[in-house]
Amino acid sequence: MKTLFFLTLSLQLGILFWNSHGIAAQKTPTLRLDEYLTEVKTKNSGIKSSLMISEEKMLRKSEGSLLLAPTAFASAKLTTDAKTPPMSFFPFDSITTNTYSLGVSKLTTFGLQTKLHYDLFTLSYNNALLPVGFASLSSNYASASPVLELTQSLWSNGFGRSTRANQDLLEAQTLASSYAASFQAKASLSLAEINYWRLAVARQVVSIQKEGLDRAKKIYEWNARRARLHLGDESDVLQADALVKTRELDLVSAQNEVRSASRAFNTSRNVDSEEVTEKLPEPDSTNLASIPIPQRTALRDDVKAAQQTSIASSAATQISLEQGKPTLDLTATASLNGQQGAFAFGSLSQSIPASFSLNRPSFSVSILLSSPIDFTTTQRSQEGLKHERIAAELNYEQKLFEQEQSWKDLNETLRESKQRLALAGKIESIQKSKLEHEQERLSHGRTTTYQVLLFEQDYLLAQFGRIRG
Repeated sequence: MKTLFFLTLSLQLGILFWNSHGIAAQKTPTLRLDEYLTEVKTKNSGIKSSLMISEEKMLRKSEGSLLLAPTAFASAKLTTDAKTPPMSFFPFDSITTNTYSLGVSKLTTFGLQTKLHYDLFTLSYNNALLPVGFASLSSNYASASPVLELTQSLWSNGFGRSTRANQDLLEAQTLASSYAASFQAKASLSLAEINYWRLAVARQVVSIQKEGLDRAKKIYEWNARRARLHLGDESDVLQADALVKTRELDLVSAQNEVRSASRAFNTSRNVDSEEVTEKLPEPDSTNLASIPIPQRTALRDDVKAAQQTSIASSAATQISLEQGKPTLDLTATASLNGQQGAFAFGSLSQSIPASFSLNRPSFSVSILLSSPIDFTTTQRSQEGLKHERIAAELNYEQKLFEQEQSWKDLNETLRESKQRLALAGKIESIQKSKLEHEQERLSHGRTTTYQVLLFEQDYLLAQFGRIRG
């Protein structure tokens, strides 16, 4: 008896164990829209690439400011020359010269190029034979000079027109790429959201088609039974059979749509399968009717990209126009000079301190003029760039117009959809009340089962109309 008791208890516990695991296995997780979109963002390589490009370009939008950033420069030149000059006061084997320069350069938005540098220069006569009586002369020479150079462009790039255009060009090109990539990512996410609701609706349609098929089979069976009892006509049986076949075809089409929607659903999240194991929430007509109008933004990302492309094209045209103009640069140089040697003993260590005195200043002013002479080619190139600029501006204007029309269409479509949804809901409510009333009549023997099934079919079609609406 004890053995039988324990066997019975073990069997009951085993059944309870498997039932509990079976119930747990039947609980399919519900995938919310925000969770699905998060998964799409993390798994879809195209979206990740677009977002990274957008972020990378946005980080580089200030590259144009590097054109105006201070630049350090340095140079060194070492020379040994054994040529004999045409005239020399004393013989020597060779001349060694060393030149060093260290400084910083800065370009301004109004086209002024400023350079501040410190120059060192040494010269040595190797194995020089000084004349008798000139032993006090030095065969070495050294100079040190702080130099300030100012160069102002007056014609081509006059007062910085080309410099500012280059800044605008770099910034606009970067922003245009960033906005275009951002728009591509948003478009892909929008498509993923469409795929999400497409699958949810497709599954709901399959459920309704199955109910419709069940109703059609009941109508067929009811008519077939009446025909066997010689209470109905054979044409009613054929009509009911045709209805069953039609519902079967509709169910197959709905199931094919579910497979196609599942494939698109998984493609958005980079999954190679046409099966979706997660459960999706059914669209709720109450929530759909209360959807607010989306908040309007100033410009969409694709319009912003077109705007920046227009700016870049205008800047490129300006740069080309400036390059086709003659160059007229005015340069002013001022320097202080410390010199030792030639006719006095000295070295570089003595020249450097002397370079910060006002004893030996130097000043110079120069002007440079150059001009292209192939005017025909230059003019054709500039005309082409002008057309490109106009085309970019027209494209931006068209994008603005399309954005405005899309906003109006969105509002109108949302308003009409809410009206259709409300009307479909009323029709569904009426069909439900009609069915309930007919069922009540059937319970009192005042109507037929066939009429009730027809009303059930009307109710299902009303449900289907609400979903498709």
